[in-house]
Amino acid sequence: MPELISSHPLAVIVVIALTVAMVPNVGCLEAGSPAGTLTGYVSIGPLCPVEPCSVPHDRLVAAYAARPITISTPGGSAVATVIADPETGYTVSLKPGTYVIDIHHQGIGGSRDLPATVTLRSGETVRLNISIDTGIR
Repeated sequence: MPELISSHPLAVIVVIALTVAMVPNVGCLEAGSPAGTLTGYVSIGPLCPVEPCSVPHDRLVAAYAARPITISTPGGSAVATVIADPETGYTVSLKPGTYVIDIHHQGIGGSRDLPATVTLRSGETVRLNISIDTGIR
């Protein structure tokens, strides 16, 4: 029988198709299945010890760049790192699944919003707004 399969290309294709159909599709996107989107605004402050505070745009952008957002699997494997824009926030497309969103915790300050766990479904948009306290007083 193996000789019959190897000598007929159509038989080989049928065997491969049946084998693939029996293997579970765990963690894979289905053909034509869109990713999910994680989006949100990020506020960082205070940036001056005294109000009112006037910060040049390049210093504001640097404050956001110094606090990248890390997206990981629940097991801790990093999937993506995103730097938010002061005006538009952040947006990232991800495979459907569960993710842990966090920032690097450095010195004083931090965020009460993080770490956060989100679940994305195919074609769904999840909004996670983040407020980061710099600890400047």
